[in-house]
Amino acid sequence: MMLEATNQLRTIHIAPSKLHIQYFGRWDKTDANNYRCAQGAIYIKLNFTGTSIKAKLLDKTNYWKVSIDNGPFRKFRPAIGTTSLAENLFPGVHKLLLVRMTEGIQGISQFQGFIVDWGADIVRPDLLKTRRIEFIGDSITAGAKNSPAPGIPNPGYYDIEDNDMAYGPQLARMLEADYSVLGVSGEGLIHQWDEIRPYNRVHTADRYKWTLYSDSFKDNQLWDPEQFPVDAVLICIGTNDFIDQKPDFEVETYADLDGRNRIPTQAEFIKNYTELLRTVRSINPEAAIICIEPVPDWVGADVRYWICLSINQLKAQGEKNIHYIPLNVPEPLLKEADYANDLTHPTAEGARKIALYLKDKVAAIMQWL
Repeated sequence: MMLEATNQLRTIHIAPSKLHIQYFGRWDKTDANNYRCAQGAIYIKLNFTGTSIKAKLLDKTNYWKVSIDNGPFRKFRPAIGTTSLAENLFPGVHKLLLVRMTEGIQGISQFQGFIVDWGADIVRPDLLKTRRIEFIGDSITAGAKNSPAPGIPNPGYYDIEDNDMAYGPQLARMLEADYSVLGVSGEGLIHQWDEIRPYNRVHTADRYKWTLYSDSFKDNQLWDPEQFPVDAVLICIGTNDFIDQKPDFEVETYADLDGRNRIPTQAEFIKNYTELLRTVRSINPEAAIICIEPVPDWVGADVRYWICLSINQLKAQGEKNIHYIPLNVPEPLLKEADYANDLTHPTAEGARKIALYLKDKVAAIMQWL
């Protein structure tokens, strides 16, 4: 554990391994002075004394947000060197919540500790919650297009993404649970949204085993689930596998997709879905696995049926703690106004509707009543 004092600035540098800093989600803690993450909705909680706090956060591409003393979040991109998180606070103990907003595909974030006032420190944290949920999915799970970007002219895709306001984190907060999110834009069980046969890129079942996001099969650190054990894993995947049947889907930059039928067969879907379920089970032997159908209703009824067939196949082989929740029966859960003008990506309010719909159903499965 490192504790360095700088007399000239009269501040204290506290290393990421310092006792009482709480980490949530998938973190690589191999280097005690440089914790790394590359998933969405990664977050840190701590209580600290003093009147200011900065972070040594090496990250050129991602958005983060910070809340002090349960106040409103402030969105920011880390500065070079150190980033001020709060200043001019009243003396005493303060709470900090630091959240990565953008998904793993945006690259690795390196966290090298906090800078606090001379004489200040990290103090005993609040008690951890007793419930934890992990969420697996695509851009919908990643919170794509759900966050306005005032002041940014012509905002890009990741300027308007807040993974922490996707349906998963909102559901977890409703259930008083902490959470881990593995949501990747364009992700598919069988093929990515722009992928053509032979479908040999990295897919969900491959990536789930790794600590950090990667689109390569080489040199990936395997995730140790004991670092962040979860009670339930909720899976919402399949939208990109059926993207060709989206009503307004147009291929502009991938002209070679024209004329190719990429809609999976029943056999392909069940093979890949059961592979994902087996992978999740191998890493989480005791967790409940909760499957929901893809959110947009245009994906179709076949997917609901095929997910059920996949689950029933595993149950016939002895799997017990696996469950299914439909979203679009007897009618679509979300209306057009609940999407970000594309009939696919929910707004933050649309995500809240999904979370509210799932809340009591997940609580019943988990007996969190």
